[in-house]
Amino acid sequence: MTAGSVLGTVAVLLLALAPNPRVFAAAWLLAGVAMAATFYQPAFAALTRWWGPARVRALTVLTLAGGLASTVFAPLTAVLAERYDSRTAYLVLAVILALVTIPAHALALRAPWPPADRPREPSPTSPGRVLRSRPFLLLRRPSR
Repeated sequence: MTAGSVLGTVAVLLLALAPNPRVFAAAWLLAGVAMAATFYQPAFAALTRWWGPARVRALTVLTLAGGLASTVFAPLTAVLAERYDSRTAYLVLAVILALVTIPAHALALRAPWPPADRPREPSPTSPGRVLRSRPFLLLRRPSR
């Protein structure tokens, strides 16, 4: 995720400095890769593994922080877009992105990756048994 934050910062800087539409499009493709590395999916995977039984609390905090980020950065971006040209707005956002996310990811995500829990016994229910079960058959029943 730290690498994704660095890549995201580079992508936003490229957006600000793009000399032509091709570089601008390439910067957005790079931003897409950075987003894939920093959005909820990788964070949820890490928190679920690190926090184990307390993962619900950690995932809730992350979800609230993500919602707060939208609440803060949407109006900030609007203000920047009103006051400055798009290149300056992208530059300011790139600096904020670098100052907030790179240190946060580099410092907070340093715990060793714990080994996965091994299931103690195989699942007692076979897929065929589930498909023939009353609850499953009732789910498939057309409503009247």
